[in-house]
Amino acid sequence: MNLKFWQRQSAEKATGKRNNAIQFRRPDELFGNFLTVFVLVVLILVSALTVVMSAFEYRQLFNQYQLLEAERDELQVEWGQLLLEQSAWAANNRVEQKSASQLGMKVPEIEQIKVVRNERKQ
Repeated sequence: MNLKFWQRQSAEKATGKRNNAIQFRRPDELFGNFLTVFVLVVLILVSALTVVMSAFEYRQLFNQYQLLEAERDELQVEWGQLLLEQSAWAANNRVEQKSASQLGMKVPEIEQIKVVRNERKQ
């Protein structure tokens, strides 16, 4: 197809005459051009749809990322509050107060403390 076109141009240059007559193309040449254009249009449409779908997926993933970050921040705040609560419950003076009030326990006097040692004889 292209070879005939170039041969025609080189023949026109050699003779110096230009043929202005309308030239008809054969149906198989037209179908070949149409098929090429059709395939290219289909490929462009597929490419465009792929770009749109990837942009949509990116937006969804970014929204999910933002939600997860917000949830992480909330959990960090809750974790800090739980640590404060744990330290309040485990404070020595609170344990001492609860043991004295609820269980009737008290700190023993020095005379009441007995040290027990485990001495093994071999």
